Amino acid sequence: MDYKEEQTQEIEILESIYPDELERISDTEFTISLLLETASERKHRLSLHVTYPETYPEVTPDLKVSVDDSFDAEEGGESDDEESSSEEQVVRLENEIFFTSDDLKKLEFRLIDEAYDNIGIPSIFSLTSTLKDAAETLFQEKLNKATKEHEEELLKIEREEQKKFRGTPVTVESFNAWRLRFRKELGLDEKQKKRLEKLHNGKLTGKEIFERGLAGGDDVDEVTESVAQLTTEDS
Repeated sequence: MDYKEEQTQEIEILESIYPDELERISDTEFTISLLLETASERKHRLSLHVTYPETYPEVTPDLKVSVDDSFDAEEGGESDDEESSSEEQVVRLENEIFFTSDDLKKLEFRLIDEAYDNIGIPSIFSLTSTLKDAAETLFQEKLNKATKEHEEELLKIEREEQKKFRGTPVTVESFNAWRLRFRKELGLDEKQKKRLEKLHNGKLTGKEIFERGLAGGDDVDEVTESVAQLTTEDS
C-alpha cells in the first residue's frame, strides 16, 4: 500500500466536502471545524485535529477534539444585538450549555474506538460524521439534565412558598394548647364560673341533685327560676 498516496487522496476528498471547514497545516496534518446543530441561539463548533502517522491507514490517526471559538465573534454578533435590544431578558437554559474538558475527552475516546474498527481504510470522513452526531447528542443530554434540575429547583421554591400559606399543621396537642391559651386570654373559664354561681346561687346543680337522689319540688323550682332569671338578664 502506498500510504502517502492514500493520505493525499483522502485529504483532497475531505477538502471537497469541507471547503471552508478544513484547514490544512501540512500534508499530514489538518483540522476540520464542525458547526453543530443544537437547540440554542449560541453557535457551537468543535474542531477535529487530525495527524497522519507514517503508515496510516494501517494504523489509527492521531485525533484531538477541541472547542472552536474562532467563529463566535462573526456568528454571535447579530444574536447579541437582538438580545440587547430586547425588553425582556429571559435566561434560556440551552444557551448556558457548554462542552467541558471531560466532554471533549469522552468524544475523543468515542472516535478512537471507531478508528480502531476502521484500521486499513481511510476513515476521517466517517470519524468526522460520528463526532458531529455524538456531540449533538451529548449537548441534548446535558440540556435535558439542566432542564430537569431547573424544574426541580422551581418546584422546591414553590413548595417553600406554599408552606407560608399553609402554616403549621394542627395536631390534637397543639389545638388543646391553643384552646387553653385562648380561653385564658379571654377569661372564658372565669366568666363561666361566675355565671354558674349566679345560676345556682351556690347550690348544687340539677344533675348533682338528681344523682344524689335529693331532687325535690323546691329544689327543682329554684333551679328553674334561676335559669329563667339568667335568661331574662342575658336577653
